[in-house]
Amino acid sequence: MLNIINTQEIQAMCAEYKEYKRMIEETQSLADAIADRLKAAMTEAGEEKIIVGQYKLTYVDAIRRDIDRKRLESEHKAIFDEMLKETSYKRFSVA
Repeated sequence: MLNIINTQEIQAMCAEYKEYKRMIEETQSLADAIADRLKAAMTEAGEEKIIVGQYKLTYVDAIRRDIDRKRLESEHKAIFDEMLKETSYKRFSVA
């Protein structure tokens, strides 16, 4: 049977959830800043791969190949529509 929770519990959980999401964003921002400093140091040194103690750092060019969806849709609409894949899912948000 579904455990019914009251409004105060929901509000408390939402506040806690939002705080953890904020902390994740803040922590990600700090990690990104450190990564930027490491990449800048590697670029300045002209190194793509380095090993420092237990850490192996790589900062190399990479190529990613994707289909140009906008162009395919505009130039070959029938093919685009035929190949379009639709999925359904539930989206959760707390605003």
